[in-house]
Amino acid sequence: MRYAVSVAPRPHHRVVASPLGDELALFHLDTRRLHVLNGSAAAIWQELHVVETIGDLAVRLGDRFQVSPVEIRSDVERTVEQLRADGLLEMDDRMASGAPRSTRRPGSIDPSRVDVPATGSFAALDARVGVVCDDEEIAAAIGDALDPLRVDAPPEVVIEIRPADGVGWTVRVGTADPIALGSPLAVALRAIGEVNNLAVASVPGDLVLHAGAVADQGRAVLLPGGSNHGKSTLTTALVADGFSYLTDEAAAVVDGLRVRAYPKSIVLDPGSFPLFPELAPPEDLEGLARAVAGREWHIDPARVGPVSGPSPVAAVICPQWRAGAATRVSRMQPVEALHLLLGDAFDFSVGGQPVFDRLVELVESVPVVKLSYGDTAAAVSAVREILLTTD
Repeated sequence: MRYAVSVAPRPHHRVVASPLGDELALFHLDTRRLHVLNGSAAAIWQELHVVETIGDLAVRLGDRFQVSPVEIRSDVERTVEQLRADGLLEMDDRMASGAPRSTRRPGSIDPSRVDVPATGSFAALDARVGVVCDDEEIAAAIGDALDPLRVDAPPEVVIEIRPADGVGWTVRVGTADPIALGSPLAVALRAIGEVNNLAVASVPGDLVLHAGAVADQGRAVLLPGGSNHGKSTLTTALVADGFSYLTDEAAAVVDGLRVRAYPKSIVLDPGSFPLFPELAPPEDLEGLARAVAGREWHIDPARVGPVSGPSPVAAVICPQWRAGAATRVSRMQPVEALHLLLGDAFDFSVGGQPVFDRLVELVESVPVVKLSYGDTAAAVSAVREILLTTD
């Protein structure tokens, strides 16, 4: 597209930007796509915030790089068109308006109107969650899994579990629409999962990674990764080897690149059961408790080792378990690390620019490495070796 009109487009209001070495990282909060601009494209992006016309843009860049505006105008137009095609620009300066987005999760309620439910109240980062359930078996299964988070304080949001009309149950978070589920196992696991969702939603201004986190001598190690990557297995093994526990699900990184404790139960899948026979649930479980234990173990971290307080990040280690794999460690460059960790970051569209800046600071400030492993003991040794090489 050749710009017949002279008005310069504006950077999209849902795009955040942060310097990354000699380049500029852009992240679209809606599409969740990362773009990395080289020096000249970054200069165009920065000038688009202040110029009114494409001609002005060419003049300012010409002055900046000591070249004729006429010579660079076609290159400027091509770059602007590519930015537009990538969805990074708004073609006028009308911005989406409106009140600031609420940082309270939809469905939250006035805590002054809530009594502590019989099942208990649980602290999940900045959320205090209660569970109401008349079915004693379901209530017991949820309470056992959430017990490490139990607090003596009224909840701010309640998960209600009620019999459905006909067959099954409904799970309702605060004032949100109820969700119909058919089995007690599905109900219990959904309620436990909703507590994690509420935890993440309670800290919209923090960078929250889907990650395990442990600490050694006051230094935290983040272990980001999706399901079946060996994240929770390695977290458990490290705590059993003397590390302190922070979390195995949602690692909130706050100012100063410190990780908050979210000491929920450690959750292990059946593939990890043989590695930790000492953590197996009692064999005499029955009913729903037995069904939950067959699907996943919810382990009180106190059974494995101590729980840490907030700790500064010393390393980010991205585990990848494969049966029979050799133990391999490879350090990532910041751009590669940023791409990878964005995939493990929970939505930060509310926190926006400050949260993105924190993620960029993380990949530039601490080593980010890939750890492939097939032997858990060897992986623990590798983590300790990585920590020895960090400042």
